[in-house]
Amino acid sequence: MRILYLFLALLLALCLLPLLLALAAGALSGPLGCDRIAASFRNCSLLGTDVSDLLTTTVSLHWLGLITLPVAALLAALLLLLAAIHLLRRLVR
Repeated sequence: MRILYLFLALLLALCLLPLLLALAAGALSGPLGCDRIAASFRNCSLLGTDVSDLLTTTVSLHWLGLITLPVAALLAALLLLLAAIHLLRRLVR
């Protein structure tokens, strides 16, 4: 049963990963001093390397959330249902 909980929690984390990466890239762009032009970044340097394209791509990952967030909600509901069933079985014993 623990393996099932661990597997579902891992899938839930993977479903939330695109949104978390997009938020992290947006938060990182400020301290790096990036210029935001429309939906892209310019002049972002990290340790002397231009990371503008990487940040632009990573911020665009939030669109993947249209698919992964509903799946994450279903996984969270399934986790709660399994936990409730497991709790009820323990209480009956």
